[in-house]
Amino acid sequence: MKVNQQILGGVRVKKRMWALGIVFLAFAAGCSLEETDETQEEQVMELPESEAERSEIEEYEVELSENLYDFQFALNGKVWTLPSPLADWQKDGWESSDAIEDTELEAESYTTEGMTLKKEKDLVTVSMVNPESEKKALKDCYVGKAELQWVQDGQVIQLPGGITMGKSVLNDVLEAYGTPQDQYEEKEEVYLTYEYGMYKEADFIFDLENEILQRAVLTNYREPETDAETISQEVPRETQAYEAPTGFSENPLDFVVSYGGDFYRIPAPVSGFLEHGWKIDEESSDTSVKAGRHGYVTLEKDGQALYAVVKNYGESRIPVKNCMVTNVSGDFDVTKIPIAVGNSITLGMSEDDMKIRLGGSTYETEEEETGTAYSLYADETKKNYIRIFVDQDLKLVREIEVSNSPEQLLEEMTGDTDENQENPENADSSALMGE
Repeated sequence: MKVNQQILGGVRVKKRMWALGIVFLAFAAGCSLEETDETQEEQVMELPESEAERSEIEEYEVELSENLYDFQFALNGKVWTLPSPLADWQKDGWESSDAIEDTELEAESYTTEGMTLKKEKDLVTVSMVNPESEKKALKDCYVGKAELQWVQDGQVIQLPGGITMGKSVLNDVLEAYGTPQDQYEEKEEVYLTYEYGMYKEADFIFDLENEILQRAVLTNYREPETDAETISQEVPRETQAYEAPTGFSENPLDFVVSYGGDFYRIPAPVSGFLEHGWKIDEESSDTSVKAGRHGYVTLEKDGQALYAVVKNYGESRIPVKNCMVTNVSGDFDVTKIPIAVGNSITLGMSEDDMKIRLGGSTYETEEEETGTAYSLYADETKKNYIRIFVDQDLKLVREIEVSNSPEQLLEEMTGDTDENQENPENADSSALMGE
């Protein structure tokens, strides 16, 4: 079996289109109820067929988290947490519809096409993820995405916060999980999207007419955390050796960036951002990161969020605050953070002025649907880069992204070339930064 795969990485957040139609519908429905006369209220009315059906759905006594961001759900009373080993599903009697014995999944990657797991008459469509730093057999990887579909007289699907598919309605989900990042109508359905940083997302789809929850797509491609490995509180030498710049560098590939008015050289310690008033969003961030590995953090300040990849350059698992941020970005649409690079190239600058400030820097251009991307690469691998996007209509810089994740950081910062730093076994690939 051949699978299509995608390397984990990249921090561009999809542009959100907020649709308020459903809010208006709820408001209108509330008004119509208030205007109902007493005679109508006293009438005894039978439940519509759909209402009667959903009221009869069996519910199991299960211990589920109250928090959606824990990515738990129950199928016929059996609780699952994403990501979960495929082997656990197989032990529970689920079988793959595809032959996967000879299939492998690249390091730090996920499948882009779902496969079907079947248990008796029940079906679940899943996508697999390999969060490890080496290639693994698909059968040894994790279920990272589950597409759940409610079917009359099918399996009972329960979610955190007392939500039951086929029974709970739109307002139930809003009350349980709060305001979504996105809400819109499409054809005969209503969609809600909840995001918890990078690669953690939940989509809920409701029938437009009765607003009953019909489908749910839960995605968590982040590495599962375990209590088996001790978390060291010792700050890695790479983090201790970091020195923040005091101004711009004319060479953009020095990876000096002014971000939110403060200067950083990427990669920069998460703790350095905290010193400048940023706070870690615990719900959307990894608690800790393994030695030599990448992880994810969401930083918040003044109502803005930075979704960042981090790297642990130490030799033990450490808290995310002691890791190094390897990617920052700013734009006019989502991450509205003032950002500038190189010889003070800033958001809103004209394309002509930007080219002048690039000076003799070598860059590549790529025409996209809404403009032109100027990319400056540190080397031929193209894993570490500066990306400047110019709007095709305004001819202004609309987005800037800075990404730098060297394999051996201490040597680069201090010239340290001791045996430990040169040992390739201590260096992890930067595959996370590829797209």
